[in-house]
Order: sequence, then structure tokens, then C-alpha cells
Amino acid sequence: MSFKVGDKVRFLNADGYGTIISILDLSRAEVKNEHGFEEVLYLKELVLEGAQEDYQTDGSLFNDEIKNKLRADKNTNSGTDLNKKLNQLNKFTPNQRLIIDLHIEKLIDSHSGMSNFQILNIQMSHFKSFLSSAIAKKTRKVVVIHGVGEGVLRHEIRKVLDIYHPNFEFQDASYEEFGYGATEIRITN
Repeated sequence: MSFKVGDKVRFLNADGYGTIISILDLSRAEVKNEHGFEEVLYLKELVLEGAQEDYQTDGSLFNDEIKNKLRADKNTNSGTDLNKKLNQLNKFTPNQRLIIDLHIEKLIDSHSGMSNFQILNIQMSHFKSFLSSAIAKKTRKVVVIHGVGEGVLRHEIRKVLDIYHPNFEFQDASYEEFGYGATEIRITN
């Protein structure tokens, strides 16, 4: 499948969608997702978002049947009522929290020969994707394990939060549970 800058795409292995902002090489593209984060994804993990005319067929009788079915489904509220009830349950799930470890060894098989800048880009791409997914799942808290080191990754994570999500609260995570190198983020809507 051939992609170009500006294509609207959906993610095969995750919830969400975005727009291709650059083609990096034959197998990867940089995508700005629906939450405004830029992430590097493999082209094989993307699918073009089709226009409505892509789904049309030649038989107008067939198209009329589809339109009637869609209208009938729209009028049936049982599915939406169930979704509303499930969303209410999710709203009150106690201690809902997701955790990601951004140590490079946990993210990729081998990082030998990579510069610190390349490693940081991979870690930030995983962080942005993880946070985007947590927002989509309506998760209340996330913990990002970034390690102590020189504090560059911690600084970049907090900079992204300050710029793109100024309403989110964040602080150092529990030392007893995660040590010194973790940040806890409270996602507020």
C-alpha cells in the first residue's frame, strides 16, 4: 500500500487515527495522532481511512438496502444504552492505573550503535503513544518509569505534559513502589 504526506490513517494494532506528516523510509512514517502527538509507526501498522464513496457498489438496490439497515441500526438504542452503562462503570473503577517502563531495553531488542538522541526519540514515541492510548481508554492515572540517569527523559516527558496537557497533574511516583525514576500522571478531562 502506498502512503503519502497528508493521508488520513487508522492504526491496525491500537485504537486511534491520525495524519501522516512525513515518510521516514520505506517502512516507517511519522504520524500526528488524534491527540496531537507525533509518533513513528511502521507502514504495515497503518491503513488508509477510506472515503464513503470507496464503499459504494454498483447496484443501487444494494445501496438502498445498506442505507435502510444503517437507518434501522441508528434507531436501535439498545447498543448505545449498553455502552452508556459500561462507560458509567468505567468512570468509577477504583485505582485505575496503567504503567509503562521506558527503559530502552524494555522497548526494543537491541540499541547498540544508537545515539542518545535516537534512543530518546524512541522512548518519547512510546511515551506519546502510551499516553494517547491511556487518554482514549479514559484511564485516570498513569505511571511512567523513566529511570534516574541525567534526567533528560524525565524533563522531556514533563515538557510534553506542560505544553500539550497543562490540565494534567503530575508528580514523582511513589518511591516505595517505583524508586526515584518514575512520574505519576493524573489524567483530567
